[in-house]
Amino acid sequence: MNAESESDKLSARDANVPTGPLEVRPGCWMVGKRNPSTLLQCNTYLRTFESRGTKTNVCVDPGSQFDFTTIAENITQLTGGLDNIQALSLNHQDPDVVGNARFLFDANPDVTVMVTEETWRLVQHLLFEPKRVEFVNPVRSRLASVDPQNPWRLVPTPFCHFRGAMAFYDPEIRTLFSGDLFGGLNELGMVHLVADESDWAGIAQFHQIYMPSREGLRYAVRQIRALDPPVQVIAPQHGHVITGGLVPLFLERMHELLVGQDLLTVELDESYLKSYQEVFARMLARAGQDLGRREIAERLSRLGDDRLEQAVRVQGNHVYLDREAYSAVVKAFARLTTGEPPDFVNVLRDVVLTACQELSVPIPPIGTGVQDSPTTDYQVVNDPPTRPRRSSARKRRRS
Repeated sequence: MNAESESDKLSARDANVPTGPLEVRPGCWMVGKRNPSTLLQCNTYLRTFESRGTKTNVCVDPGSQFDFTTIAENITQLTGGLDNIQALSLNHQDPDVVGNARFLFDANPDVTVMVTEETWRLVQHLLFEPKRVEFVNPVRSRLASVDPQNPWRLVPTPFCHFRGAMAFYDPEIRTLFSGDLFGGLNELGMVHLVADESDWAGIAQFHQIYMPSREGLRYAVRQIRALDPPVQVIAPQHGHVITGGLVPLFLERMHELLVGQDLLTVELDESYLKSYQEVFARMLARAGQDLGRREIAERLSRLGDDRLEQAVRVQGNHVYLDREAYSAVVKAFARLTTGEPPDFVNVLRDVVLTACQELSVPIPPIGTGVQDSPTTDYQVVNDPPTRPRRSSARKRRRS
């Protein structure tokens, strides 16, 4: 494979959806599914070691059961079958990370599982009993015995986003398998494998939703920066693979990112009020093109359990944001998008993401990202009162 041309192809923002195993580095592939209809890609990786005429195949984060068929086909194409997986590494216990571990164990009961004790305490509830569980613990050893000729280095990333999360660094190909750390939401249809700088917005939003604190991220960034040789590729469990100059750039941005509990402070709203007022205004301007200003004013002025009316001021058909800016943007977004077709929701979401990125303010949690299911009717409980759900074909009101 020509690495340069393949990277260019995977980075292209067009309608093509990459399929089959996607080479990340020599001997390493992303074997998960690229799903253009979801905001959250789940990346599973296969790393193959060759030594003295034998191959060792390691599956990194075996992924969601939604994607099992694709993952099984891709692994089989590369190795000849699931029974040729000799080891699994598990970053943490979430079902989108470990959901297929049981299937790989069924194919090869001799598989080795590399995992922290904290993570295994929960993963074992999947009811599979591998013959060998290697508890990776950097206090005892900084290495994982995945391959005697090329042991992986352990990179502890506690509280990113689980206490027992463990990243694995492959120094031979200078690739860090980082789990949820550096994962990101993607724009619908934008399922290229290799990140470009515009993908930072989705990474920031993902972390601001799922990571508990900036101090946890800073600890992880320090561990990554200390690796020698330096990391050239970050392969996260969600979103896009980070390469080249984006690695140091995104490490620096991650070090400064406010997330989780950092976003709950009153000081955040006060510090960024003017910027969020601009975000709010852009969101309302775009929503007004479809809903009309009168409809927007009606929705945002109604009394509701979210108490949005305490943060906004309505004068005629105009709505102004006065306080609690960060949370008010989230509440207003929910009121404007409830019952609306996906195209409208996604356009409005992109307006907010772009505005926050341009104004350098934390991105509010406005992503949906629910995996498609043909048999599930997803409903949101305790939405603020709005009009009944309307058909997307119904003509919108304008004023």
